[in-house]
Amino acid sequence: MLQPHVLRHFAEVARSGSLRVTADQHEIAPSALSRQINQLEKFLDTKLFIRSAKGMHLTEVGKELYIYIEENNRNIDALLQRIEDIDELRHGAVRIASVEGATISFLPDLMARFSEGFPGIRFEVVVGGSNDVADRVGSGDSEIGIAFNCPSRDDLVLRTRIPQPLHLVGHRHHPAVQKDLAAFSDLAGLRLALPTRQFGIRRLVEQALRLHQVEGHIAFESDSLLLIKQIVSQTDMVTCLPEIVFEREVSNHRLSACPITDRLCSAASIDIVTPHGRALSGAARQFLGILTDAAKDKINRQPSGLRSPSPG
Repeated sequence: MLQPHVLRHFAEVARSGSLRVTADQHEIAPSALSRQINQLEKFLDTKLFIRSAKGMHLTEVGKELYIYIEENNRNIDALLQRIEDIDELRHGAVRIASVEGATISFLPDLMARFSEGFPGIRFEVVVGGSNDVADRVGSGDSEIGIAFNCPSRDDLVLRTRIPQPLHLVGHRHHPAVQKDLAAFSDLAGLRLALPTRQFGIRRLVEQALRLHQVEGHIAFESDSLLLIKQIVSQTDMVTCLPEIVFEREVSNHRLSACPITDRLCSAASIDIVTPHGRALSGAARQFLGILTDAAKDKINRQPSGLRSPSPG
């Protein structure tokens, strides 16, 4: 009967082309390794190597056996990976870095759905700005990143991009948002409530204001998007946010919003990224599938009016 270690040693001799190199790697005598190869050839009743002063070279039969062993090893590796994935889905962890906007409804809804099917999975979520998200994912501290206009980097893989153009947002009766479209010139004279500069949203708004030569009156700023929405819903201030941040408030008539006609703001997106060159855990791969499916759903969904209709 063929012993697994004999086949493994055969394959390693085939790769190295040397009995001595393989013997040294496994700390066994070259003569013992040679006997294993001879016994394997006797068992198969055929020559597997052509021996010469330049080393060991496979015969045609030897090549076929080597291909079989390599394919079998790949199948075993795949089986072990599936077993590991199943084990991780029982008690693994998903490490995520995300901008705050995605944590308001998008991410919690998906995590809740995922937890119903995999109650043993633990989530570790760190919230920060887009650059912070990119740094954490690039370094491997987080396996999945959700960022606003994520910077393009060699250490990141862009998995999917959800278009999230900025909208002008105000309380449901604010005249500035009772339009089909808003221009940046409309912001002149308005009191703005904006996130701090650690947010990609703020940097994008400031870039657009400079481009259109509009002087924005920033009356309120905070590192909390939830607080900004509260302030806007109760004052005459307006803000600029992507739909993922305010869609619930629009649907329950607390806020109204209209798209901003600006090239930069229209091209904004929420990006899902993973580390380049690093294998994801089984739990992370499973959750990434749910994330990308949800992203496709958002992309394919027919656009609907974002202004709050009058109740009744």
